[in-house]
Amino acid sequence: MATSSSYNWSLTGTQIIIEALELLGVVGAADVVSAEDQASCLRTLNGMVKNLASKGVGLWKNVEASLFPSYNGYSYDIGPTGDHCSTGAYKTEISVEADSGDSTITVDSDDNITDGDYIGVELDDGTVQWTTVDGSPSSDVVTLTDVLTDDVSVDSHVYNYTSKIQRPTELVEVRKVSSSNYETPIKIISRQQYMSFPSKTSSGSANQVYYDPLRTNGKLYVWPACNNVKEYLKFTCKIQIEDFDTATNDPDFPQEWILPLAWNLAILVAPKFGRQLDNVFLATAVDLLQSVKDFDHENASIFIKAV
Repeated sequence: MATSSSYNWSLTGTQIIIEALELLGVVGAADVVSAEDQASCLRTLNGMVKNLASKGVGLWKNVEASLFPSYNGYSYDIGPTGDHCSTGAYKTEISVEADSGDSTITVDSDDNITDGDYIGVELDDGTVQWTTVDGSPSSDVVTLTDVLTDDVSVDSHVYNYTSKIQRPTELVEVRKVSSSNYETPIKIISRQQYMSFPSKTSSGSANQVYYDPLRTNGKLYVWPACNNVKEYLKFTCKIQIEDFDTATNDPDFPQEWILPLAWNLAILVAPKFGRQLDNVFLATAVDLLQSVKDFDHENASIFIKAV
């Protein structure tokens, strides 16, 4: 018998809920879950996956992002309504000098620049002017929504991206990118360490950051404050697991998580349906969850150094 040659099996939120209720014996295979019970279970399912994120699971939610600091800037809102930080950012440079008041710039390459993008242009005064792209670029000429507020020299940096990052729940690692694209790891420190700095606005080349996840936007504190906008930050961060806005949504989880989601949802909704669970059921759910949590880590060597 031939195998399927497919690898895309999954369950929707509705199917995960049905699986959980079947495990509890609340419904049978031929039964229909009421809209009220489905809404109640969906609420619990959303709460459960958000709680799982707080436990550090979600290696697949690690993304690469770029933050473009402002001159003398030392704190940044990181999120959908925040500062200029994106998981899909690009850099090019000016190929023809431009004057204050110009509405177009000529860049080395417009391959990654699209209509409506956020675009930042390094000005001769050492700052970055942010605006948006007005129309599709042509022959490396980019039209800006707002005119330039200062002159722009050849080889000045130009940054662009389409959308801002979702709020990171944590930072994994951070690097500083130099004007020549050389990346240097920088240190992630605690709130206490950051607050101990006598001057938060001292300027220089960034070497430490502190991140506070907050709610809509996280807050990233960079020390020292930026004194060279040709440098920017790249970092790996963990972003939020997506909501089940409706029960028909697919889960924002890999396949190996589907069964643990159903079994652990069953535990959480059991009191709603008056079900008492035995130790075997509880142990099975815990084992399924622990197995995927153990699987959800990077395979890398560990080095222990004597000091």
